[in-house]
Amino acid sequence: MKKLFTFLSFVIMTHLSIANNVTTANVSVGSQNTSLHYSMVKFDIAWENSWRTVTNESNYDGCWIFVKFRKKNTYAWQHATFNYVSPGTAGASGHTEPSGSTISTPSDGKGIFIYRNAVGNGNINWTGAQLRWNYGADGVADNDSVEIKLFAVEVVYVPQGSFYLGSNGTEPYHLRRGDKDTCFNLTSENALTVGTLASDLFSASGTLQNGTIPALYPKGFNSFWCMKYEISQQQYADFLNTLDAATATTRTPSAFTTGSHPALVPNQPERAMNSLSNDDVLSLLDWSALRPMTELEYEKACRGANQAPVPNEYAWGNTTIEFVQTPTDIGLSTETWASGNIGYNNSYPIRCGALATSTSTRQSSGGSFYGIMEMSGNIYEIVVSADVPGRTFISKHGDGNLGGATQNFDVAEWYNSSPGFYGYRGDHYGQSSFYYSYASISSRVNYMTYYNNSRLAGGGGRGVRTAE
Repeated sequence: MKKLFTFLSFVIMTHLSIANNVTTANVSVGSQNTSLHYSMVKFDIAWENSWRTVTNESNYDGCWIFVKFRKKNTYAWQHATFNYVSPGTAGASGHTEPSGSTISTPSDGKGIFIYRNAVGNGNINWTGAQLRWNYGADGVADNDSVEIKLFAVEVVYVPQGSFYLGSNGTEPYHLRRGDKDTCFNLTSENALTVGTLASDLFSASGTLQNGTIPALYPKGFNSFWCMKYEISQQQYADFLNTLDAATATTRTPSAFTTGSHPALVPNQPERAMNSLSNDDVLSLLDWSALRPMTELEYEKACRGANQAPVPNEYAWGNTTIEFVQTPTDIGLSTETWASGNIGYNNSYPIRCGALATSTSTRQSSGGSFYGIMEMSGNIYEIVVSADVPGRTFISKHGDGNLGGATQNFDVAEWYNSSPGFYGYRGDHYGQSSFYYSYASISSRVNYMTYYNNSRLAGGGGRGVRTAE
């Protein structure tokens, strides 16, 4: 949808949503301040099955909002910068919060988080949100004509807290204490020694090399935001449609759309996107101003803080597993499955969030302790390994723009050509019941992957962002 607005310049507006059931509406730009070179981006937002709790999980869901813009008669889409004034509250940064919401801006201004300001659950329908866009900082003149796209991604807040690595189970190559095969209690973001002492981290079969995991490597103790769902076909198509034609061709894994670039339409918009390479996923995360998660953050996001592990448990907290069966409305936004709690033993991925309803339990939905969906199955979760090559990784987010001659992700700290920098957690839709153990939280059967552009059928994932 496009609209033409006039203030001192002409602004053509579009709006998009790129998550399981979040929608945005009434996107506009106004209230231009030519002295300070900013305008207000205005929008309404709605999504289903939202929550905020102060008991048990003590967490909440929300949306990560970011904007892309391009000047009239140019092709290149760029990432918009929102105003940030410490501590990032709406009042300090000049944003307007809808009633019942909180808007929080990270210090790089690459987007905002919007979420409930009080305990509650149910559907969200907020109107009148306004974000201060510092267009002058992005190289836009007061009289430029600019087109924008607003994106919304559902996310879940994972609070700070100690948690256990490993489950006292028999998962392949699981993490454990150094002196004996029992779970390891991670209590801070301090550097970790990998070795054989009681205070050390170790792994079954010695697959985690001895040495030090630096303090800057994200371990999951500190709070972070995690995408509620895996990357969807709609999200990936939206990403491709903002790239130049050559880059979009490079980043397209298969014929999953109709139409032509830059108006690609996915065949199953809500289905989890598969057949992605590491480069594909990392480029989308850079473009979204997110980052990949580490394998330690993965276990925290699944198991939760201060939760006694269940041996060999899956993301939903026990060992009861049933692959999905008897679908209705395959590929549509209304896709459901009569039974099952994991996308497994199937010929295609299921819809993002297909098993979650207003009445489903953690076990029946396949959700993690914090309400993050499909962490055990459906699509592999790309993670930064805690092994030696991955220990150079730090909590650095994408800047929203791809770089280099190939327009690839360009965050130096995300790249290492050595085997073992990236791995996969969880499992994917095509596996048979023989491999159920691979989908357990602490399984590290795919702890090491070779960094290349190979596209696996189960390749995909999601991103995270460090909380501030």
